[in-house]
Order: sequence, then C-alpha cells, then structure tokens
Amino acid sequence: MPILLLIVFALVLFALMLLLWPLALWNRYRVGTSRRQPMRWLTRLNAWLIPASALLFLGGMAITQLFVAHALPYAALGVLAGLATGGLGWALTRVEHRPGQVWYTPNRWLVLALTLVVVARVLGAIWQAWERWRGDHAVLAAWGPLGEPAGLFAVAGLVIGYHAAYAVLLQRRLGPWLR
Repeated sequence: MPILLLIVFALVLFALMLLLWPLALWNRYRVGTSRRQPMRWLTRLNAWLIPASALLFLGGMAITQLFVAHALPYAALGVLAGLATGGLGWALTRVEHRPGQVWYTPNRWLVLALTLVVVARVLGAIWQAWERWRGDHAVLAAWGPLGEPAGLFAVAGLVIGYHAAYAVLLQRRLGPWLR
C-alpha cells in the first residue's frame, strides 16, 4: 500500500508540474522584461560567476562527449551563439540614468525569443524521447542535428552564453553608477 501511495503522489506531482509550467514560463518572461535597479555586489558576483559557470559547463560537456556524440561541439556553438545574443541583448537594453541611480530594462522581444527557444527545445526533447521509445530512429536521423540528443546541450549553451555576456556587459557599462 505505501508503494502505491508513493506512485500516486509522484504522478500527481508530475501532473501539477505540467499544469504549472505555462505559469512558470509567463512569470519568467514577466520578470525577465521588468525594469530593474542593479545592486553593485550582485552585479559583480554575476559578472564573475556566470562566465565561470559557462566554463564549467563546457568542461562538463568535454566529459559528456565520451558518452553523447557531438556534445562538446554543440555546446560550444551554443555558448558562442549565446555570447553573440547577449551582446545583442545588451545593445537593445534600455538604460535610464538619474543622479545617483540607474535602471535597465531588457528587450522584450529577445527575452520572448529565448523563452520560446527553450520551450521548443523541451517539446523537441519530448518528441525525441517518444520516437526513441517507439524505436523509429529513421525519423530522428532525417531531422539531422535537431534529432540528436546533443541539441539539448546547444540550447543550454545558448542560454548560459547569453547570461554570461549580459552579466559582464552589465557590470562593465553600469559599474560607475551602481550603488
């Protein structure tokens, strides 16, 4: 009986997570496009730790390369694309200065595009799992790089590269005005 309750609890938790996912995405978009006043210590910390996380991610992908084909090249291309996207994102960011204060607002369209890329990749991963479970590997091969599991690493690299570039550029550009 306790095992049955544990299974039911796990299924209810999974269903709850699926139902709350759109709300979490909406909240992520809302927070990602809000006007912010950066704090000096947090901005400096992010400018060091997020690029370090990107390097650790690439190191992890070098190890994963032993088990998943094309993991490191896809992840590296994703990080490079993310760095470029982060630079574009910072160029499109609106900055407001007042004596002793500064605010910044990220570009809504870019935040929406990144959110949709992550959603598309999650749905693609579910589709890949379904096709693998059915044993239809020919369909996956026809999709080329999008049918490979390493595509997940490319999207992860894109997101971490974007945030690394954005954090460094935020620190560099807003450093003198931060409180």
